[in-house]
Amino acid sequence: MLLVEFDPRGQWFALARTIAALGLKNGLRIQYAATARSREEVIASLENLGVDVNVAEKAGLLRVDDQHTATLSLDKDKPGDTAIEDRYLRVGSLKVADLSIDDLRSLRGVTHLTKWTTDQSDVLVIDDSISPFLRFNEERAYLEYLETRDLPLQRKLGRIGFRGVSKGVHHESFYARMEGAHDGLIEVRALERNDEIKNMLRITSLKGQPHDTRWHEIKVDSRGEASVLP
Repeated sequence: MLLVEFDPRGQWFALARTIAALGLKNGLRIQYAATARSREEVIASLENLGVDVNVAEKAGLLRVDDQHTATLSLDKDKPGDTAIEDRYLRVGSLKVADLSIDDLRSLRGVTHLTKWTTDQSDVLVIDDSISPFLRFNEERAYLEYLETRDLPLQRKLGRIGFRGVSKGVHHESFYARMEGAHDGLIEVRALERNDEIKNMLRITSLKGQPHDTRWHEIKVDSRGEASVLP
């Protein structure tokens, strides 16, 4: 899993949805966790990019899990994951005690959705932002959950993916430990270049792999499709 530290002013959300749409077109299944934005907003963005969300969800090629409702405390009496129409999960609680229970079930082969079995080596996971989790958990508790439950589950299932975290709102020690736990770091920033703000991206680290560490500009078109310039 790659960590994406993004500037709240930047274009990470457009980039994340573009990655999801391109992944589908290239034969990957997509598991998108809508946390910082609503599931409805994510679906609208994907449809603008040419994805037939209804068909993809029915076929088990796409699931846009709803974690955003939990950030609004609208499902506080339903702490576990709820399967909705066998298409996606709605998470009732973002507290690590509740999340750990569902992760343990997944490690034991328990699945909530019939089309999403434990064989998930073709799945690309995108978490738009884990920063809302820190409204419900202490940083240390969330880090321990991540290191002992979440990341081992992702690796056991053979998943690859991107996990966003908002830059500048958590303690520096939190970012350092997150960077150490993940397999690489991507930065998405809104930076001043030649008297204007440009959205930029660079791969800061990619453990065990060669990589380009230069800044590259992100362009977003009228449909919301993001592209990274050479």
